[in-house]
Amino acid sequence: MDIDNWQSFLDRWNAQWVMAQGLIDPEEVDEEALAAGGLRFAPADEARTAALEERLGTRLPPSYRAFLQVSDGWRHAGGFVYLLGVSADVHRHGDPMGMKPLYEEQLDERSQPSEILLAGMWERALQLALDSDMTDVLLDPGDVDEDGEWAVYVYKGWSGEYPDRYASFAAFMQAMYRDFCGDHGHDPRFEDGMTRELDASVERARLACLAGEDVDTQMAVLEEAQSFGRPRAMMLRDQMAALVGPAGHLAVPLDMADPLYVREVMPLHALDHCRSRRDDDWFVRRYGEEGRPEAEALLASVRERTFRYEPPGPFGRAVAEARELARWGDTDAAWQMIAAAVPDWEPYGPEHLAPIGLKADPLLGPLLTPERGRHILTTPRAGHGVPRGAASVPPHPAGPQEPGWPTGEDHRSWRFVAVQGITPRTLAERLGGTDLLAPHSEEEMWRLRHRSVGGCAYQVGSCGGAGDWSFALEWDPESYQPGRVTGVDAAVSPGTRSVSVWSERHHSPGSAFADVFRVAYAEDGEGRFTAVARGGVAESTGTPPEGLDPDLFGTALFGGAAPAREEDEEGPALLREAEVRALDALVGAFGIALPWFALRHGRLHAVRGASWIRPPGRGEAVLAFARIRPSG
Repeated sequence: MDIDNWQSFLDRWNAQWVMAQGLIDPEEVDEEALAAGGLRFAPADEARTAALEERLGTRLPPSYRAFLQVSDGWRHAGGFVYLLGVSADVHRHGDPMGMKPLYEEQLDERSQPSEILLAGMWERALQLALDSDMTDVLLDPGDVDEDGEWAVYVYKGWSGEYPDRYASFAAFMQAMYRDFCGDHGHDPRFEDGMTRELDASVERARLACLAGEDVDTQMAVLEEAQSFGRPRAMMLRDQMAALVGPAGHLAVPLDMADPLYVREVMPLHALDHCRSRRDDDWFVRRYGEEGRPEAEALLASVRERTFRYEPPGPFGRAVAEARELARWGDTDAAWQMIAAAVPDWEPYGPEHLAPIGLKADPLLGPLLTPERGRHILTTPRAGHGVPRGAASVPPHPAGPQEPGWPTGEDHRSWRFVAVQGITPRTLAERLGGTDLLAPHSEEEMWRLRHRSVGGCAYQVGSCGGAGDWSFALEWDPESYQPGRVTGVDAAVSPGTRSVSVWSERHHSPGSAFADVFRVAYAEDGEGRFTAVARGGVAESTGTPPEGLDPDLFGTALFGGAAPAREEDEEGPALLREAEVRALDALVGAFGIALPWFALRHGRLHAVRGASWIRPPGRGEAVLAFARIRPSG
C-alpha cells in the first residue's frame, strides 16, 4: 500500500488527532503533544536523511525516506507506540532478547521462505519504535519488494504472538491511521470532510444493495468504510456477509425495542451460541433481568429447533408456505417460493438490508446456500427496481441437489419405506411412532439413533414427482437377518400400496457379513413381491409390479460375481452402479425418489418407530458377538 502525498496524509491525521483530544477524558489528553502542535515534527532535510543512511550503511526504503522529508518522526503511532522513527535515534535492533535462535529452532527443510526471512529479521532490522509499551516496530532490509520497499514487523512483547507484517512503512502507517479512526469512529462528534465522504459512500452502497447491484462491489465499499471505523458500514456489511457465508456475530446494536435486532439478529446470535456449546448464562446475561425471559425462550426454541422466522407482509406469508414444503422435504419448491417473494420483502428500517433471520430457521436456514444468499442480494427488494413477483428464480444452487439416492462412496447402510396416498405423519403412526420429533439434520439423526433403545429412528417426508408418496428413511439400521425381517411394507400399506428398500454394506477387509439389497412391494396390507440379493445369491417371491424388471434386483447387483463360499462368508460387494440402476427402475415404476438436498443438507421431522427385525422364535438361534480384550 502506498501513500501518494505524505503531506496531506499526515496533515489529516494530525488534525483529526487534535480534534479527538477534545472528545476524550481530560486526564488522557497529551498536553505536551498539543502544545507542540500535535503528532508531527519538523521535516528532516536531505542532509539529516543522508546522515542517517551513512550511519546505518544503507539507503532507506522509499516510503520511510519520503515520510522523513515531511515529518522527522511521529507521536502516538498506534499499538502502544508513543514515539516513532525520529532519524537521529533510529538504530539497529540487534536482537537484544535473543529471538533469532528461538525462531531458527523451528526451521527445517519444509520451512517457507517467509519463515526463513522472519528468523533472520531480528538481527538486521532497524528499530523505529523509540518509546513504546513493550512494542517493537522493525524495518527489515532483508525483506524487500520489487519497488525497494522494506517490510515492517510489529512485535508486541507482551502478547506472546508472532509479529504482524506490513509490506512497507507506508502500509504500516496506513494501518495505524485506520486503527486511530476506528478508535473514535463511534463518536458522532468525530467528523470532518473525510468521514462525511465515507458515510456518503456507505449510503450509496446501501441503496445499490437494495437495488440488487453487484454484491462484491458494494461489500468492498462497505469494507473500506468499515476499516476507518464507520459503524454503519460494519452493520450493513455484516448483513451481506451473513447471506453469502457463515452468519457469525453481527454488529447491530443490542436494542430490545428494535425489530431488526430482536427478529433478525438475535436469533442468529442464539444459533451461533448453541453451536458454540457455551454456558447459556453467558448468552442470557447480556440482556439484563428485563430481557432474560425473552432471551431464554429464544434460546430454547433455537436449540429445540422450534424457532420460526416470521417476517411481515407478503414475504412473510411466502416464508410460512415455504416452511411447510421444506418440513416434508420439498426444499426446491420451498426455495422457489422464497426467491419469488424477495421483491415483496419489507425492511424493518433503513439499516435493514435483507432477510438474514432466515438463516436461523431450522427448516429454511439450510436452504440458504451462499449461491442462494447471493441471489437474494442481487434481487431488487423493498420497492427498488422491479415489479413485485417479477424476480427470476434459479432452481437450485450449482451442483446436483435433488432428487437422489443414498448410494454414496461412503458405503453406508440405509433403508426406507415409501407409501402412496398418506401423509408423512400418518406413515409415522403406521411405523409405530407416536409423536413427530423436531426437524433433524443428518448429524442430529446420528445422535438420536444412539439414544434410541429397542426401536428405530427415521426421518419422514414426501417423495415422488406427484407429491402423493410419503417416505421414512433410516441411516445405518440394525443388521439384516434372514428370516426375521418383518413385513413392514405390508403393515403400512392398508388401503394403498408401498415399496421398501434395504441396502446394507459390510464389504470391508475382515468383515464377516455379506452385503444385502432387499426390495419389497405390497398392496392393501399384503406382500406382492420381495427380492433379496445377499452375498452374490439372489431369491425372489411373488410377482413384480408392472414395468419393474426383477433381474435388476438379483445377482446383477453384484456384477454376476460368484456367491460366497462357506469358508468366505463375506462374498462379493454390492456394486454402486448396479444399485443406482435398480433404484432408478423404482423411479420409473412408482415415480418416487428421495429429496436428497433435504436429507443431506436440510432437516426433516424425525420419528421413533418399531424394529424391522422380529424377536427370535422358539428354537431360533441368536448370534451374539463380543469384543474380548487380550490378557497380558
